[in-house]
Amino acid sequence: MMARYDQQNPQALRRLVGAGTQLKPYSRDILEAAWKATHELYDEFAAKNPKFKKVYEPWKAYRDEQFLWFRVAELTYANFAFTAGQTVK
Repeated sequence: MMARYDQQNPQALRRLVGAGTQLKPYSRDILEAAWKATHELYDEFAAKNPKFKKVYEPWKAYRDEQFLWFRVAELTYANFAFTAGQTVK
């Protein structure tokens, strides 16, 4: 399902832009507010649901470690590949 979704998205994006759709990224303020609200909700669930907490807390620690790695290993390449890398022939 995910592969099909990923495969069809570029085609759908071209159709939308071709029909005049203007794409705009979310602002940093919106992304920060969404991040904060999401994690407040997760923390609320964890406080009320021991099963959720059992999964959430180790997952969160693992995710934070992965963020550290991906900032070093992947972010620079992704910024290149998704921008300038597309114009290098």
